[in-house]
Amino acid sequence: MLRSVAILLVAGLSLSAWAQPQDAAAADPDNLLASVKAYADTLIAHGRDTYGDMHTPLFAAALDRQALTLLDGPALETALAIPREEWGIRPHDRTLSGANPMQDENLYMILYALTEITGDAQYKNAADEALQFFFTHCQSPTTGLFAWGEHIGWDFKTETRIDRPASDTHEYYRPWALWDVSFDLAREPVKAFAHGVWEHQIGDHATGNFSRHASYSTHKPGTNSEYPRHGGFYIATWAQTYAETGDPEFLHAIETLVNYFESRRNPDSGAIPSESASRSNGTLMWPPSNVSLAVDLHAGAQRVPRKTSDLMLACAGKIDDVFLRLPHAPGPGGEGFVTLADTQTLGKEQTSFADTWATGYGDHTVAQVANLCLLRYEQQPSEGYRTLILGAANRYLNSPPPRISTSTPAPSGTPFACWWGRTEFRKTRATSIAPTHWPGRRTSCS
Repeated sequence: MLRSVAILLVAGLSLSAWAQPQDAAAADPDNLLASVKAYADTLIAHGRDTYGDMHTPLFAAALDRQALTLLDGPALETALAIPREEWGIRPHDRTLSGANPMQDENLYMILYALTEITGDAQYKNAADEALQFFFTHCQSPTTGLFAWGEHIGWDFKTETRIDRPASDTHEYYRPWALWDVSFDLAREPVKAFAHGVWEHQIGDHATGNFSRHASYSTHKPGTNSEYPRHGGFYIATWAQTYAETGDPEFLHAIETLVNYFESRRNPDSGAIPSESASRSNGTLMWPPSNVSLAVDLHAGAQRVPRKTSDLMLACAGKIDDVFLRLPHAPGPGGEGFVTLADTQTLGKEQTSFADTWATGYGDHTVAQVANLCLLRYEQQPSEGYRTLILGAANRYLNSPPPRISTSTPAPSGTPFACWWGRTEFRKTRATSIAPTHWPGRRTSCS
């Protein structure tokens, strides 16, 4: 079991340097589990909401590493002033005054994994308490959407959503891989959220056209910013909710979105464009976004009736076919994975590639795309995906990260998943890098 979560714990290890070691073993860099445990122990002791009129079990998304408190005064002003160019994060997207469980999803995964590994229930209990409070207290009464994601957070001092630019904009930051846990903790709020995604995120219920942006506080859906990966996040939400409730509304929502994506395919290549917005001219594609959709389609198909399932699996299969025809070169010395391509020519022009150690806003590393390929390979084994994953894993064997890449854990941790997959391929099949109780066996960083 320890091996099954080793990759996820790398992210925790990257963060554990911020924690004050609880004992000598935790200070040993070779003792990975002790380092991650020390980090979790420190967050449970010092990272909870002890601010404002209501103290809650929520975890702060950012702490002063020395004081182990929310940033305040000059330290807060400094953090707010860090330009996007320096860290690759837009200043208003940092959650500095409260909680954002979707941005911190890996933390909750680590806490659940620690209980599974150590048998110590305090870690699971802390995660349960935080998520249950969030789901039952941080939901819009109008839309049912939660105060999480790319732009929103929950302020510990004001007991409401954080007041900052775009702070009313609901957008999934990443896939939410903890739906099983979420339904156990807060069934009705989570069901209301899934309903809210259909009612308030999808701008055109007839066609399925949507925008990744919606309003948290009022009904204000949009269209023509219909990123495939975001559509996959919605479909995964609805598939889980259908499995929990049997409500046919969610089957209708899934089928509407799948049919919409099918209608968007280039008639010659079969590629699904990234969006309808003018900046992409409705013709450019972001291949990793499409593979993300395929992963969620396949996982969700296991939770719905045959008619809907067949539609989802067929769409995912066609995405694979297009992705594997692109001129990827993730191996040593290659340009990387294709991250931008023309839907007509499939990479023969207007092509961009993933970087080995990218950390900027919206960037992909080769390892991150390889992890998506690994997830898809686990669902639908393919020699094409296997070759790409092995090439990416080999790329990192002699490619140490530049110093700036170690400022955030994801770029530093994701190559380990590639190496893990490479090792498992030698045993003839890929093995999950997450505990089996996580829906779709998908980690949140992918």
